Amino acid sequence: MPIIPSAITGFTMAKAFSRGIVGRDMRKVASAVASASTQYIIASSNVISTNVVLGPGSGVSTGKLIGLIPSVMSNLMFVRGVPLGIAGRDAKKLFDSISFGVVMGLQTAISQGSVIGGGPGTGVGNIVGLIPSALQALIRPFLAGKLVVGSYSGKMASAIAFGITTHVMTAGKIIYTDVGAVAPPPVGPVPIPAAPGYGRIL
Repeated sequence: MPIIPSAITGFTMAKAFSRGIVGRDMRKVASAVASASTQYIIASSNVISTNVVLGPGSGVSTGKLIGLIPSVMSNLMFVRGVPLGIAGRDAKKLFDSISFGVVMGLQTAISQGSVIGGGPGTGVGNIVGLIPSALQALIRPFLAGKLVVGSYSGKMASAIAFGITTHVMTAGKIIYTDVGAVAPPPVGPVPIPAAPGYGRIL
C-alpha cells in the first residue's frame, strides 16, 4: 500500500488528542505536514540496495520500510527547534504527535526497484536524496494554504522537515524481496553476494 496522507493526519491527531493538543489549528498543521511529507518523499527519495541473489540474470525488488522510531524523530525536531526559539512542553507534544503520525504512516510505504545482474534473493536498501530545506519549502505553502502563517510557522516547518528527513535517511531501511530470472546452466545459477539495486518509495 502506498503512503496515504489522510492516514498520517489521522495518526497525528490521535496522538495529539492523547497529549491534550486539540483544536482546528492542530488539524491544519497535521494535514499540511502529512500532504507535504508524502509528496516530497515519493518524489525525491531514492533507495540504493545491496542484494544477495542468484545470477547472472535480472530481478525486480519489492520492499517495506522499517527502522523508524517516533521518539527519535521527535527528538531531532526538538533539537532543531530549540535554537529557532521553538521549545517547551507544547512544542515537544507537537513534535511527538507529528513524528508518531509520520512514522505510522510510513509503515505502509512500499518500495519497488530492480537488481542489477541478479535474480531471486533478498536485499537491504538505504534511503538517500532527502534535503531538509526542500521539505521545509514544501511544508510552508501547505501551511499557508490552510492559513497557518507567520515566522513561527516557518521555524516549525524547518524543525519538522529536519526531523523527518534526517531520521528517514539515517534510520530507515528497506527490506527487499527480489524476484527474477536466472541464466540457465552452464552460465548460472551462481550466487552473487552483493548485487547492487535501485528503487523508489511509493
